[in-house]
Amino acid sequence: MMNDIRLYYIKHRGKDDLAQIDHTIVDRWLAALSEQKKAVIQRLLRYEDRLTSLVGSRLLSMCARDEGVSNFRLSEIQYPEAGKPFWKEKDCFYDFNISHSGSFIVVVTSTTSRVGIDIEQIRALKRLSFKRVMSVGELEKIQQTPALFFDLWSKKEAVVKAADTVGIARMRDVKLGRDTATLDDECWYLKSIGLDSDYAVSLASSEPIGSLIVKQIALADLGHL
Repeated sequence: MMNDIRLYYIKHRGKDDLAQIDHTIVDRWLAALSEQKKAVIQRLLRYEDRLTSLVGSRLLSMCARDEGVSNFRLSEIQYPEAGKPFWKEKDCFYDFNISHSGSFIVVVTSTTSRVGIDIEQIRALKRLSFKRVMSVGELEKIQQTPALFFDLWSKKEAVVKAADTVGIARMRDVKLGRDTATLDDECWYLKSIGLDSDYAVSLASSEPIGSLIVKQIALADLGHL
């Protein structure tokens, strides 16, 4: 069976762009979520952060629809205290992951493999120690090419998220190869996604990546869901 992966994303123009989403649509989106997820969103202090979370959920719903997972419901997603959210249905496997940074909100889904996604906006590095997450060899590469940090970070975080493990410290345990990585003796398949030259985007999959469907979605299109 070919490992088909779907990646949908939105590129917005900041909080003013997000704020144009009608309040009636926002209320409808909230109503589709579990009480647990609603509470998490409502605790977010900034309105744009609430909208970012909601948009990610709507992108996920759109992926499920296009994938033909007709019984998928946002309200049935479970949110464990540790680990990534998941949806479980008898005789139906559907894994997903969401990431956002800067102007981008990205969702990746698959019915055939465990997946993780991470997007990082490339910016000036502060003088911080990255020894907790990078190997000696990786740190040497970063010293020579600082922007490489974001590529390495996004790959490691995508693997950690796909593996459903917790903690930044686990990122140091990810051993990166050219197109693969290992964590706890398990192999993960990597792919860099070129959405924008100012961002590093990495996808991790438990199976070799076959067909990858990448689609940009307009904010206005989400209102019809």
